Amino acid sequence: MVLSKTGGRYLVRAGERTLEASLRGRLKQGNQDPLLVGDVVAILPHDDGSITIEDRRPRRSVLKRRMPGRSRGVRAVAANIDQVVVVGAAALPDWDPHLMDRFTAVVSANDLPIVMVVNKCDLVDDCAEIAAPYRQVGYTLVVTSVPERRGLSELQEFLDGRVSLLMGPTGVGKSSLLNALQPGLQLRTRPVSRRSQSGRHTTVAAEMHPFGETGFVVDTPGLRDIGLWGLEPPEVAAAFPEIQRVAPGCRFDNCRHLSEPGCAVVAAVSEGAVAESRLVSYRQLLEGATQAARPWSQGRRR
Repeated sequence: MVLSKTGGRYLVRAGERTLEASLRGRLKQGNQDPLLVGDVVAILPHDDGSITIEDRRPRRSVLKRRMPGRSRGVRAVAANIDQVVVVGAAALPDWDPHLMDRFTAVVSANDLPIVMVVNKCDLVDDCAEIAAPYRQVGYTLVVTSVPERRGLSELQEFLDGRVSLLMGPTGVGKSSLLNALQPGLQLRTRPVSRRSQSGRHTTVAAEMHPFGETGFVVDTPGLRDIGLWGLEPPEVAAAFPEIQRVAPGCRFDNCRHLSEPGCAVVAAVSEGAVAESRLVSYRQLLEGATQAARPWSQGRRR
């Protein structure tokens, strides 16, 4: 299994050993689908001590996100992931519900299970208000604090025996959580700036690490934002299951839960059955997905 890539060199896990390998020439030429962290590969040792990657096995899953900046491309982040652990901080940096909902929407569009983590709960009086909307959704949710060792054993149970990718904004403590769960990892960490409330990048590329006896974890660079190009409006709706559960009660079958009369979702928000922050996120993401789809469909008609 590919653990990391630096330049043209790959670290691969073979049994209990971690080996350095290079990509065989025939795999390099015209390769539009590069190797990813998490790929299962066939390797060949040579008499001179070098190791080459000869082939890649079929993938059971791929996590993808939009390329940075204004590019229209899509970047694959990692392969063969069992679940995505979406990590946010209760403070330093402050919890941003709409940014967190972007992360969960992208994971949902990739058809991968979600584990939500509210970290740094030692910095606030009560994490219950932050966690409540996600408990309503039905996500697997863990509240954690590294200094207090809170929630760490519960999180470890979800990670054991699985390939898990940790995703979240910069500075929320993903690497610190992994170090606390498995001290031998010794992942780099840096404090968050109290003045700017912004995190500092410590992980510079996706890296996979053996975890426990049979699990693996992928630590990813913190993302200040995550693009949604490629999501269709129905995928946005699917990312908000609590809204989907209520939507059949709307007066109109094609209700988008914006300003239509008789909207059951708006009523559910006023009754506390759906979190207002989640409806705001849904509307923002739906608008973005709709705008992104328009130039694409117009281009196809031309």
